[in-house]
Amino acid sequence: MKKFVFYPLLFSINPILLLLAANISDVPVSQLFPVILITPLVAAGLLWLLTKWLKDIHRAGFIVFLLTFWFFHYGTVRLWAGSIKIGPVLLGSQWLFFPLWTFIFVFLMSGYLWRRITSPKTITLFFNLTCVVLVGFSILRISLDVVPRYLTRVEVSKALQSLPDLPSTSSQPDVYYIILDGYAREDVLREMYHYDNSAFINELEDKGFLIARNSQSNYMQTALSVASSLNMDYLSGLSTIVPDRGQLMGMIQHNQAMAIFKHMGYKLVTFDSGYQSTDITNSDIHLVSPRLGKSHNLEALMLINSVASILIENKWIDVPIPRYSSAQERMKYEFDTLGSEVPNITGPKMVFAHFITPHPPFIFDQNGPISSEKFYVLQDGNNFWGTREQYINNYVEQIIFTNKQVIKVIDGIIANSKSPPIIILQADHGPGAYLDFKSVENTCLKERFSIFSAYYLPSGSTEENINDLTPVNIFRYIFSSDFKIHYDLLPNKQYYSTWDLKNSFLDVTENSQLTCNLP
Repeated sequence: MKKFVFYPLLFSINPILLLLAANISDVPVSQLFPVILITPLVAAGLLWLLTKWLKDIHRAGFIVFLLTFWFFHYGTVRLWAGSIKIGPVLLGSQWLFFPLWTFIFVFLMSGYLWRRITSPKTITLFFNLTCVVLVGFSILRISLDVVPRYLTRVEVSKALQSLPDLPSTSSQPDVYYIILDGYAREDVLREMYHYDNSAFINELEDKGFLIARNSQSNYMQTALSVASSLNMDYLSGLSTIVPDRGQLMGMIQHNQAMAIFKHMGYKLVTFDSGYQSTDITNSDIHLVSPRLGKSHNLEALMLINSVASILIENKWIDVPIPRYSSAQERMKYEFDTLGSEVPNITGPKMVFAHFITPHPPFIFDQNGPISSEKFYVLQDGNNFWGTREQYINNYVEQIIFTNKQVIKVIDGIIANSKSPPIIILQADHGPGAYLDFKSVENTCLKERFSIFSAYYLPSGSTEENINDLTPVNIFRYIFSSDFKIHYDLLPNKQYYSTWDLKNSFLDVTENSQLTCNLP
């Protein structure tokens, strides 16, 4: 550990691992490659060149370590220092921080300082050990989320074994489960958003849909809600040690509802949702827009946090972060394909489509796409980048656009289906203009838990049957009423959770429909 200088290579990959760990729910692990291979190669090249020049591998290793720190952590430290003032000037201002940052590292790399180090091998030993610990911690943090994706799943074998004899799949209806992210119930839109959505509701009713007038979500975050609805149960036994959404992603990828449909001979059809937690890729047919190239979120985050942020801020280079245009294309492809091509896929099929609309960021007004070059970053509640008034106004604009697209999709599905399908239109949770992810006391629970739900059911159900169905019960009801597979309905419950402690649930059932004192 004293003789071999390998810590610069380890330290060159740790910023990348830290960024992935901090964004593990939104960035696929596959994006580690090839950047995780390139950075240590660059560090190794610099180490070799400096060793040849200085004739001292210990000093060369120390310089490469400092160069790596100077490059990769510039943006992070500048952000931390941004609010510190030196006289009337903010320390985080670019023209002040960059020279100061660079001067510090030039001094640390100088021969003047190195000559005062009496034991270079001790420096090497310390940083070798430190970087082993840092990289090990980052890998552990990533593993705590990624491993549960493959190991966490609901036990479905017993459920499949207990299924009754089922009729031929040729006589079974296609099933469409369409999630409109953050779509509010009609009364909430009227009371809190000052928008009358009755024209859309009436049009759905004219087409044969039943509207659940009192529908609520069970959870207030997408991954929680979808994992619960697709597995037809409340989320119990989730570990609070696992830092992110890995358990939920495992439950969504290997869910009970789809397993039952698969057992009945159904094809499973899913879409690239643009949100990793609900992107079910192990289906029979996974549809992705051919116009969308590979995303480079991890590389973009790396550049934004590095010295390259100077070039980005001055628009000298373009950062490969997702923009409105990519999200707009993804949703356009989902809407177009769902209503035209998917109904023509042969055989009975269960289709899952998650649309990240009307959820912010608001990338459509009522007439279509807007601001295509803006950066696309998911945000909601007290994390929203704007005022409450902007949220409400832009949310309504996106609702109007979404309504138009949904009607086209429904018309296409019904017209192109050989037999009447089952269509579930449902929000995973409500909007978040009055949501505080850190405080249940500062959150309007009625806004967040009141969701739009509409059902097209050939079984002859009535609105009385589905009036207060929550997502946890939707497939229990469908299997019982349309497939004669009996499931008891569970009591309707609502659970609040903060963003950071998403697996710690507070039962707010009694308060979820109380009138809010809005500012």
